[in-house]
Amino acid sequence: MVQQRVGDLLEVRCDGRYYYVVVLTKIVMFGGNIVFAYHTDGEKKDVSELVSVSSGFNVCTDLLGPKRGGNVTRLHHFDDTSPFWRTKFAKTTHEHRLGVKAKEWFIYRIDQLGGNHIARVSKMTQEYREAMDSPCYSFDLVAERIDRRYTPDQNEHI
Repeated sequence: MVQQRVGDLLEVRCDGRYYYVVVLTKIVMFGGNIVFAYHTDGEKKDVSELVSVSSGFNVCTDLLGPKRGGNVTRLHHFDDTSPFWRTKFAKTTHEHRLGVKAKEWFIYRIDQLGGNHIARVSKMTQEYREAMDSPCYSFDLVAERIDRRYTPDQNEHI
């Protein structure tokens, strides 16, 4: 089983498709790492196609399920992960009902997710709209977001 390290470019097989992530942090919450998830088409890629930063988003994901299934392969290691960071903030809300817009958001520094929020807002600036969604997602949910070419400013509660 692959033990992911900060800077690893990982290929994750899920439901017959290939997904690619760069690990940006050690485990931060509930067994998850913050990663850069590439927007790809589900086809197998060569490392040369992935070494330059492309379209994608930051997300916290737990890779344990795919790792247990033997579906994670380390392809490359980046010494510098700074090009893969899309934001320095994470956002969350108490609103989780489908189709309901949040009236209040809590903003956290991405490097202090366990700490107190730095802002409590009812109207999102563009910088906060683009903040990483705060929950830790199982990888199958991340794969769905990759397939939709999701970015955090598309959060259904904004």
